[in-house]
Amino acid sequence: MVGVSSVYLMDVLAFSALLVTVHTWGPRAFSEPRLRWFRAVAAGLAVASAQAVYRGIEAGYPDPLKGGILGLYPLFGWLAATWLLTRPVQESLRRRWVLYVPTFGLLLSWALHIPTISAASGLYLAIAGAFGVQSRYAGNSRLLLWTLTGVALLAALASKRGPVLAVVAAVCATTVAGRPSRRRVIRWPVIYWFLATLGVIALLSFSLSGRQLSDMPVVGGLMTRLSSSADVHTEAGANVGLRLEMWRAALRAACREPFFGAGAGNPIEVERFGFPGVERSGPHNSFIGYVYYLGWPAGLGFILLVAATLRRTWRARHRPAAASWFGATVGVCVTAFTNVAFETTFIGLPSWLVLACAYALVGVDRGDEGDHRAGTGGRMRLIAQRPAAPGGTRGRSPSRSPGAPVPGLPA
Repeated sequence: MVGVSSVYLMDVLAFSALLVTVHTWGPRAFSEPRLRWFRAVAAGLAVASAQAVYRGIEAGYPDPLKGGILGLYPLFGWLAATWLLTRPVQESLRRRWVLYVPTFGLLLSWALHIPTISAASGLYLAIAGAFGVQSRYAGNSRLLLWTLTGVALLAALASKRGPVLAVVAAVCATTVAGRPSRRRVIRWPVIYWFLATLGVIALLSFSLSGRQLSDMPVVGGLMTRLSSSADVHTEAGANVGLRLEMWRAALRAACREPFFGAGAGNPIEVERFGFPGVERSGPHNSFIGYVYYLGWPAGLGFILLVAATLRRTWRARHRPAAASWFGATVGVCVTAFTNVAFETTFIGLPSWLVLACAYALVGVDRGDEGDHRAGTGGRMRLIAQRPAAPGGTRGRSPSRSPGAPVPGLPA
């Protein structure tokens, strides 16, 4: 029943926006050199997904049409990245208000008592946090403080380990990636020290009083869930074991069908230790999911694409935009490791957009490669890519470079 749920609204809006702007990115879609390998992998995943959906329908698997997302979203990412390469950096900076939306959505959910999808909220906050760290380095702390407020709300409302870990990983990865280019000691404002002091006082108070971790405000539920992760008789611990067993079952099934996979919609049936009944679900790991549903060639191509994106952004980490995209990609990968980040709606689309944009906006500057090689002994300089000028030549103005360091939030 693809398209019925309201969570597909973002997909419809993204597709409509691409159709409206096709005259801008269309002529460059198949000729843009910076997206050559991404384009090839996206086309391969689309073909593999088509055969997996067909086999899933033939076998009568539940919801096999949803497997089309595995091949459709990579194409969305490719086309959206092509469009983004045609835009000046100022246009993206004007739209940075989007990064404030995740925390606002959590505030709205808390006020109206609306259930939250913790994996999606964690992914959105991880992306916002990655760019918030860089805006903090530029002297603007509003986005980072606002995002940390959203993380506290998420921990209080959902008490899930994976989403909070994704945000922490994205923030830490951006901090580490951006650190080498900043030699001075960062002076944190008083409010950061105040919050850190409050946290230490709260931990000491609960430790000395002998009260339960679950009594702690905001993070009580999360701390309780973390402390019970090793106990297989609890729901939190059983979920860890359940995921591990699903991953093993998925890889065993993929080895039986190495080239074409198990087919879209094929559920995994495993027993959860200490709980009655059989669990029927996907592998809850996007990297294993691509291998399981589409086969080893498609799965390895997807994994190599993610690894190449991380490598490109890390090697260009001295650029603010690259450091932010590296952190955002790390947050996406953490979500993908324990959830269906690349293979479902409302999570899959932003995940593929982050991956595609990070791959496109950061890479080898082909125009300056020869001059720089002569001065550095053949080592290529990795910088944020520059879009082509209207006349067809590569522009030299940093004001139109999507990856040029600009005060404030990077593109």
